[in-house]
Formats: sequence, structure tokens, C-alpha cells
Amino acid sequence: MKRINIFIYTLLITLSISSCKKIVDGVNVSPNSPTDAPSDLLLNGAQVSSIVLYEGDWARLSGMWSQSFTGADRQYTSLNNYVTTSGDYDNTWSTAYRGVIAPCKLIIEKETVTNNKLVIGIAQVMMAQAFGTVADLFGDVPFTEAGDPVTYPAPKFDKQSTVYAGIQTLLDNAITNLSSGVGVNPGSKDIFYSGSASKWIKAANTLKARFYLHTKEYSKAITASASGINSASDNMMAKHGTAYNSDFNLYYSFCVYDRDSYMGADDAIAPRLLDPAAVKYRGNSKTNEEARFNYLYAKDGYIGYHSTYELNILCDFDWGSGAGFDGFFGGSTSFPLVTFEENKLILAEASIRNSDFPTALAALNAFRSYMNAGGYIGEGYVASYGIQYDPYVDADFETNGMENFGLAKNAALLNEIIEERYVTFVGQLEQFNDVRRTKNAIGLIPVTGTSIPQRFLYPQSEINTNVSTPKLVSSDLFKATEVNQ
Repeated sequence: MKRINIFIYTLLITLSISSCKKIVDGVNVSPNSPTDAPSDLLLNGAQVSSIVLYEGDWARLSGMWSQSFTGADRQYTSLNNYVTTSGDYDNTWSTAYRGVIAPCKLIIEKETVTNNKLVIGIAQVMMAQAFGTVADLFGDVPFTEAGDPVTYPAPKFDKQSTVYAGIQTLLDNAITNLSSGVGVNPGSKDIFYSGSASKWIKAANTLKARFYLHTKEYSKAITASASGINSASDNMMAKHGTAYNSDFNLYYSFCVYDRDSYMGADDAIAPRLLDPAAVKYRGNSKTNEEARFNYLYAKDGYIGYHSTYELNILCDFDWGSGAGFDGFFGGSTSFPLVTFEENKLILAEASIRNSDFPTALAALNAFRSYMNAGGYIGEGYVASYGIQYDPYVDADFETNGMENFGLAKNAALLNEIIEERYVTFVGQLEQFNDVRRTKNAIGLIPVTGTSIPQRFLYPQSEINTNVSTPKLVSSDLFKATEVNQ
């Protein structure tokens, strides 16, 4: 990641992790304030901002509310108990709109003049991904009037369903531009794919499938996934390195250098599903989760920040853990943004929801085959603990099958797919979306009260500067957004 503009990256990380009062300190800014610069620098900066957006504050909060993590100290104890205010969302909202969406819109305007369809397409995919993220987490958000502060100083909040429809159009246009063969390759300024149009097209199709799954348009999700990422070599990954305040994995920066006691996993459910010694362990005669468990989590105070479970933040350059033993949250471990594993699990879920058992099972087994070859698990953990993800067969989901717990056959397979998605998306925003989208099919017990949060609150910075911001009260935290009702 040496080619990333270090000043921009340092600034964004500082914005993301600097608060000791809340997740972030409040800033009173408009989300629609693009600044001019050469397109290659705008692209580079927007991609770095997107890493902060998908891997930073909101991912940690989502992980706590999805019970992959546990807030353990200071304000994280309150957040873990669903105590949150509008100010908690200011900085990352700004990152989404000012750091990703606004510069991408400016890139599109600038490169339309030069007919650089390759870069236009890349920017359109990034915009769609960012808009989809804020719509998923907040519901109604600025979309049609976003990014034009002169014409729309107080951009309206479009309905969540309208935003999702607009995102699909944006991705279709991106695919058309990326398929044109026209444009100047941005090379290393594109830190994800180095200007590879074919890889961006696959990512765009996986994002289409993701958002069609959000809106329950399962046939369309299936069609999109067929053209999506079908090899892990095409994954969109946030690459990381060994320099604090420069290119660290953001989980590592937070959990080790900035707030080492704030967030663990002592009371979380995800590690207990993966821990072979836990009562809730999801393994069976065809599935050995020990390597994945140890790659994601450390146990019994092994690292020393938390007593039962904690994030595996081991990395060789700080901990001397050895080659192949960097944890999923280690300092230089790459972080998944759009992946093969997501694409296959979208196909699996969408297919079974369309009552196509054979296709759903084949997609799940394709994912399991990938995992049986090591998948995304660190190679040291695979070698030390072994892995087993044998293919499932129809009989496993029949009455009295190993994966049927008193359900109809199709429901049993859906249950397995939802659980697989849950443990696969540990640390990622899609896990929190799944919990809400499936009406908590995974069966999480609220930490307090009777409900799990269903959305984020609109940021105080937007409330202060945009009269169009919908008025919410604290109880709205538990009201489902439009597409999840």
C-alpha cells in the first residue's frame, strides 16, 4: 500500500479513531463539498476513504450489534448496550459523502469531458457501493440531490427503495462504461484493481447481487451473481501494511494502538459458533471450524486484552507470531470489501429463497470447496489446526439429517446458509445487514431490552446543516428501515 497517498490516509484514519468520548467526535459539515484535483488523485483519495468507510467505526459498531464483538470499556460499553446518539455517526457519514461520493461524482464530471469511460466506470461502482452502504444502515438518505451543494444546499432524503433502484442503474451504467474498452488506465492510482476493467465489472455485478438481496429481488440477484466474482483472485481487498497512522488494518490500529481495552468478544456469539469447545459450536462430522476460529479469535487471554474471547490481532511485525500466523485483524492483514465468498453465498441464499434447492446446495458446496482448500484462513492456522468442509448432500437436510433441526428441507438449507453467511462476514458490514434483513434468523438475544438495533441514527452534523434531515427519536433505532419491514 506504499503507493497510497500517506497524508490523505493518515488524515482519514485520524478522523476515524481520534475520539475518546464517542465513536467519533462531531464535526459540523455538509456531506456535499467536493474539492477539485486531478482525477487520479481524486480516485486514490476516494478509495482510501472507502477503506475507512467499510472497515472503520461503522464496521466495529455493526459487529458489536451483530454480536461478533463485545464493547468492554468506556463508551463502548454503552454502545454495546445500544446507547448511542446522533453525534456518533458524524465523521463516517462525512467520509461516505465527502470522502467517497463527492470526489467520485467530480471524477465522472471531469472524465466525461475526456471520454475516459474506464475511470468513469470505476467511479460509478465506488459511488454505488457507498450509496448502498449508507442506504442500508440509515434507510432514507440523500441520493438524487447529493453532491451538488450549489443547486441543493439542503439535499433531500430519498426513500431507501428509490436509492436502491438508483444504485442498480448506476451499476448498469458502470458496467457499460467498463465494457467499452475506452479510457486511460489509472494504473497504481487504482489501489484495488490497478485499472482492470474485467475485475471492476465482476465487482460491480457482485454489488448488484448484494443490493438485490437487500431488496429481496432474488431472481435478479442470481443473474447478477453469475457475472460476479467467481474466483478469490478477483476479490476487492483493502491491502494493509506495517506503519501506524499510515496503512495499518483499522481494526488493529483501534484494538492495539488506540483503544486496546475497548472492544473484545467475551460475550459475543460468533466465536462460540466457531469454537469447537463451545456449546454453540456449529461444526459436525463434515465441518471442522478450528482453524477459522483461531484465525478470527484468540481465547482465554492468549493475547491478554480480554479474558474469554478477543479479536485475533496477531501479526509478526509486532507480536513475532511467525509467518502465516497473522490474525484476521492483524496489522497488515488485508480486509475483504467485495469477494468470491460473498458472491457464492448470495447465489446460495437467493436460490433457496427461490425454491431452487439444487442450485443453492451447489453454490454452498462451491464455497465449502474453497474453504476446504484453505479459503481466506491464514495458512499457518490451516497447517496447525486442519480444516474440513466436506460437501453436503441432499440427505443432510432431510428429516433427521445432520443439518436439519426439525425444519422442512428447504428451510434447513436456508438456515445453514444464513449461519454460514453470519460467520463468514465477521467484521464486515454485511453481517449486520443480514441480521436485520432476515429478522434475526440467526437467533441473537438482545444484549438489553427486547430488540436489536435496526438502523443507525442520522448524524448530528447533518441535522445541524440540512433542514431536509428526517426527524428521529432514540426509539427509532429499533424500527426497521423500509426494505427490511
